[in-house]
Amino acid sequence: MSWALRLKRVFNIGIETCSTCVGALTAIACIEDPLVIDKILTHLKKC
Repeated sequence: MSWALRLKRVFNIGIETCSTCVGALTAIACIEDPLVIDKILTHLKKC
């Protein structure tokens, strides 16, 4: 089962295709460090 199908099954969200170009999405990273996640989310809130 692909990562996208797992997310759809667990969270009921479809993220297999890009909403802009309708191309297939691929995972480019899996970030698990809570400090890094916090920094990214903090930065996104400022944008």
